[in-house]
Amino acid sequence: MDSDGKFMEKSFRIVLCTLVWLATTLNTQAEFSRGQNYEPSMGPSRYEQRQLYRDAMHYITSGQRGRYLKIRDALRAYPLFPYLEYTDKAYRISKQKPADINAFRNQYQDTPLANLLVRQYLHNKGKRGQWAKFLEFYSAEVTSQRNACYYAHALSKTGQKEVAMNEARKLWLVDHSQPDECDHIFYLWRISGNLDPETAWQRYLISIKANKISLANYLVRFLADEDRVFASNLKLVHRRPLNIANIDNFGHQHAHNRELILHGLIRLSRSKPTIALDLLNKYQNNHSFEKNALDKTYVAIGKRIVSRGDPESRIDELPVNITQFPDLLEAMARLALQQSDFSQALVLINLLPDNLQMHSRWQFWKARILATSEDYADKKAAKVIFTDLSLQRSFYGFLSADLLDQPYSFVNEPTEISEEELISMEKTPGIQRALELFTIGERSRARREWYFTTRNFSNRERIIAARIALRWGWHKPAIQSLIDAKAWDDLSSRFPIAYHETFTQEARIADIPLNWSLAIARQESAFMPDAKSTSGALGVMQLMPATARDTAKTIGIRYKSSSELTNPSVNIKLGSQYLGQMLRRFDNNRILASAAYNAGPSRVAKWMDATVPFDIWIETIPFAETRQYVQNVLMFSTIYGDRLVIDQPIIFAHEYEAFTDHRTAEIKLLNANSVP
Repeated sequence: MDSDGKFMEKSFRIVLCTLVWLATTLNTQAEFSRGQNYEPSMGPSRYEQRQLYRDAMHYITSGQRGRYLKIRDALRAYPLFPYLEYTDKAYRISKQKPADINAFRNQYQDTPLANLLVRQYLHNKGKRGQWAKFLEFYSAEVTSQRNACYYAHALSKTGQKEVAMNEARKLWLVDHSQPDECDHIFYLWRISGNLDPETAWQRYLISIKANKISLANYLVRFLADEDRVFASNLKLVHRRPLNIANIDNFGHQHAHNRELILHGLIRLSRSKPTIALDLLNKYQNNHSFEKNALDKTYVAIGKRIVSRGDPESRIDELPVNITQFPDLLEAMARLALQQSDFSQALVLINLLPDNLQMHSRWQFWKARILATSEDYADKKAAKVIFTDLSLQRSFYGFLSADLLDQPYSFVNEPTEISEEELISMEKTPGIQRALELFTIGERSRARREWYFTTRNFSNRERIIAARIALRWGWHKPAIQSLIDAKAWDDLSSRFPIAYHETFTQEARIADIPLNWSLAIARQESAFMPDAKSTSGALGVMQLMPATARDTAKTIGIRYKSSSELTNPSVNIKLGSQYLGQMLRRFDNNRILASAAYNAGPSRVAKWMDATVPFDIWIETIPFAETRQYVQNVLMFSTIYGDRLVIDQPIIFAHEYEAFTDHRTAEIKLLNANSVP
């Protein structure tokens, strides 16, 4: 090495030693948060630590452990040092000894990393067949699908065969494929004679019910010969339910045949519920169905009949005690409302269990019905209920306030938190780790750290933590922590005006109400940029990639891939534009546009019925998810209006008028002159 090289290496060592000394003797604080007693740090800044952390993580994951060890001590005081230690051990998991794992678990038991490392260690020991060491560390807290398989195998290999076989049976009887790690214990379980014909049939049945056809096809090999005909018929009626109408083909008196008949009828009821009901009545004459299964089938068919409006008035034919099935009662009550059969609706509401009757939903509808009565006592009772509801901050509370011409009850009472409490909480190691992970973009790890740290907090501690998250611009965990704390009246924090400038600009460009677009985002993701639904919707406003692509094309902006939807600016721009399209398509009616944003415009156009009042239309939206979605969005929009000092009603006049409008009549019935 030449003299310049030696000099540079010596200089690097001096700088590194200085960094190590400073890092291990001084605890740095993020400059982002300064308390009243703030003093500049003498050590490396948090910004410098983050860069060093990224370098260290790169060294570990790229096989340059020696370089990591050189800078390791310089990061000991950095909040994310445990993540470096975890990654270092996880990448060398096969070299870890029990003492190493125990030491890490004890040192970092206040982090989610302790269990994660044990989980990795368990998988390694299971893969290597080191069963004694596996059982030494295994517990329910550190299990996973793969390790659950290894656990059963470990039991079988250590003389605990009966327990092992019971665990194997639990693993077998699921409606999804298990990981390859289960193959060996399943083999041992089968050759030990534990896979009896009934167990094989039950897994085939639950797989078909879960629509896992590929899994069911695989499971056929384990069925008894006499059950394969039933399996073939089950798959037939699952795929082509109308085949169940061939009653002569399903006359065999066998439990499996009865199960496939009931499944086929439930499948048929999705498209032809009245035919399914007629067939079930016929089948019941020839088969001895188990009562609970029979009742559930009648109820499932009944709910389908109700969802189609029961044009032939068949629902009363159901041979079940409807009071035992609240979900059916609620469906029937909604149908009665839709048909303006208010006396029947009231009867059904009164049959609901007490806890449901007292819910604001059914209290509102009880009052709505009583308000239309000509009986003075009914009108008075309605006004009492509406008055009580109007004091609630809810969809039905706001509607009740409108009917009584009263102001909305927002009740925004934030908990008083001192700056000292905030600074103290922010110094909590788990909170620091979560905030650092959030800052460097490791959002999934950040959420896991946050929820792990706050899981045992008191309600006040959760509220303080939520305020810190909001200060850092991290809205989702803040909202969730406030929900966990039951801080319902802290509206300023529960309904943050996130990405304010972006939402304002895009709402202005798309020509939509700002409070409405904020309400949509609050309902969709709680402002979580990397949110991803099971259906594939992404980002703050939960856009489907195809919708985003079409919207981008319509407004003429460049859109490369769905990965852009995790960028809040892009997501809010496209989401706002799509909201604008829905709003204009449905004549500036937020009720219909909100439903369309959730369920699709074609469905909403099909559902639209201008012959019923708006509140009945919302209450009878066929999809329960969309029904609740619309109610939440309208309520949230009203709350955001209050937060933005925008005086807006929950429902505008033109939105009422798109439906049959009974407001005037109801208000007349409830005014001070007629009902004291």
